Amino acid sequence: MRRHRHRESRSENRTDTLSRVDSWHPYGSLKYDFPGSLPSTLSVIRSKPFHHNHRLPETPSTTMADSIPVDKVCPRFTAGVVRYAPSAQEAEAAAKATKLGYIPRLLGVDELMYPYLWKAVLIECFATTFLTFASIGAVLSSFGRQPDPTTPPIIEPPSIGIAITHFFFLGLFILSFAPASGGHMNPMISFATMLTGHTPIARGVLYILAQTCGSVIGAQIIKDALPETTINWTKNQQGQGALGTCASGDLTGRQQFLLEFGFSMVVLIAAYGIAFDARQAKIFGPVLAPIFIAATIGVCIYSSGTVLPAGHSGAIMNPARCFGPAAVIGGDAWDNQWSYWFGPFVAGVVNALVYILAPPHHKKVYEEEAKIRLLEKHKRKNGIRKSITELKAVSLAGSG
Repeated sequence: MRRHRHRESRSENRTDTLSRVDSWHPYGSLKYDFPGSLPSTLSVIRSKPFHHNHRLPETPSTTMADSIPVDKVCPRFTAGVVRYAPSAQEAEAAAKATKLGYIPRLLGVDELMYPYLWKAVLIECFATTFLTFASIGAVLSSFGRQPDPTTPPIIEPPSIGIAITHFFFLGLFILSFAPASGGHMNPMISFATMLTGHTPIARGVLYILAQTCGSVIGAQIIKDALPETTINWTKNQQGQGALGTCASGDLTGRQQFLLEFGFSMVVLIAAYGIAFDARQAKIFGPVLAPIFIAATIGVCIYSSGTVLPAGHSGAIMNPARCFGPAAVIGGDAWDNQWSYWFGPFVAGVVNALVYILAPPHHKKVYEEEAKIRLLEKHKRKNGIRKSITELKAVSLAGSG
């Protein structure tokens, strides 16, 4: 009788141990297990009572990882400026997407049913709203023409102040919003990552719409907050540039297009070489990558702003930043607006061609890392299995 109670006590301890094992899961819950995963195996162990002749499952080999589709452990959205592990919903969506064809998976329409996507879209709109607000404030403050427009700018040339303030603003905003949405805040980045397969098309289109709406909201907020004289600090002789809008000055649309294309290519080279390359992301880490990208944009702002005569806003490299103030101010602010969109978007197409055609194709690195992570999980679970085996051995020795 005493031995029977002793066995029941040991059985309860083993059940507690297995429940603790089951609680460990990379995606937070066993309901997100995919077939053949180790947490699924552990749930099978838990469902069967321990017996003296019970045999634990065989140690999984490397072939198990190869047999599991990589997309089940690799997120579909890999365009975050700072890389984070996928959430439970993202892992579930990636697992279900393996049953879809190539075109549906490329479009990513199935993601529309998941709340995490709409939260990310809302964050992009929110972030772009206040990035536009801060950007317009930085441009106006760098001119600072008080008490009248004939007063020289506070900073000469103003592009120095604009570049420095944008470096700090962009670095701060990317670090703040990258965990939630990827930290794009720029239609050029969202469009380019759609072409290279880092961003599903449905998500990318929603991001661009959200960023455009956010820029309009941010421009309207700061316009309502400032007096008319301050809004006109940046107006040039052609009547362009009020409220820090994009001003092409005496440049033709073709010249402005080439300027946007060239400097946008510089930004994309930095983004793909530092943040979107899985190997480089390990070197620069989650802090240095946003800082280097923000520094690249700041240098481009300074270079493009000083190489051209007064009255020109330089390269913007962000179509939403031009669209928002133009929609609020209207009139001459729409001059050559097309060049601020086509320049960055053509740069995204050229970048995608180079990225896809010229080896190595960095997106494969994400898939290889997913396999490595899966093998590491198996190794950790094997250590847990070994502990359970030792516990069983001690239990049998005590009962003997």
